[in-house]
Amino acid sequence: MIKTYLYAGVTLLVAVLVDYILRSFIRVPKRFGTKRTHTIASVIRNLITTVVYIVALYIILSLFGINLTPLLASATVIGIVFGIGARGIIEDFVNGLFLLSLDSIAIGDYLQIGTTFIQGDITEGIVERIGARALTIRTDNGTVHIIPNGQIRKIINFSRQKFNIIIDLPVKINQEIDVIIKAAENALEQLQKDPAYAELITPVSEVKGIENFKEAETMIIRVIITTSPVHRNEIARKYRLLVKKEFEKHKLAFA
Repeated sequence: MIKTYLYAGVTLLVAVLVDYILRSFIRVPKRFGTKRTHTIASVIRNLITTVVYIVALYIILSLFGINLTPLLASATVIGIVFGIGARGIIEDFVNGLFLLSLDSIAIGDYLQIGTTFIQGDITEGIVERIGARALTIRTDNGTVHIIPNGQIRKIINFSRQKFNIIIDLPVKINQEIDVIIKAAENALEQLQKDPAYAELITPVSEVKGIENFKEAETMIIRVIITTSPVHRNEIARKYRLLVKKEFEKHKLAFA
C-alpha cells in the first residue's frame, strides 16, 4: 500500500513537471506579440494543464485499483454526470471557443459583460485571463470577477474603438454665451496639454455648443471628449475640475 502511495506521489510530481515544461514551450515571439496571440497562447496553456492532470488522475486511480472503464460505460453514471453539471461544462467550453473564433476579445481588452446570473447584472473591466471555462475580469476598483463562459450573454468591447465622453454643463441663461463657450474650450485645451492626458485625448474632442434649454433659466452646453474607455472616468473628473476653475475665473454660474 505504501508503494502505491509512493507511485501516486511520483505520478503527481511528474504531472507537475510535464505541465510546467509543456507550458514553457508555449511562448509568443516579440514580433508576434499581439493581444490575439497572447490570448491564444493562454488558452493553449490552460488546455495543456487540463489534459495533463486528467491523465495523471486516471493513472493514480488505476494505481488504487479503481477501474474507470465500467463507470464511464455505465449509462446511469453518464446520465448523473450530465444531469449534475456536464451540460454547463460543455456550454462553457463551446462559448469559450466561440469567443476565440470570432476574435471578439483578447487579454488586455476593456469589456462590459452582461451575464445570466442576475437580470441586468453588468461587469466592466480589463480582461486578465481567458480560460477554457471562464473569463477573468479585473474591475476599476481592483476586484477580480471570474465569469463562466457559459454565463456570458452580452459583450461590449471598448478597446476596439475610442470612447466618447459626453459632458453636459448646465449654466444660467442670463450670461454671455461667448464667454461660457470660451471658458469650456479653455478647460478642454488645458486638459489636452496636460502631459498626463495629452496622449489619451483625440483632436476631435470639442465643445459642441448649446445642446438644449431647460426650464426658463437653464441651458445645456455639451462637450464631447474622445478618449480611451479605460481612462474615461478619470478624464471626465479632470475636465469638470478645470471647467469649474474657468467658470470661477470668469465669474460664471452653473444652473
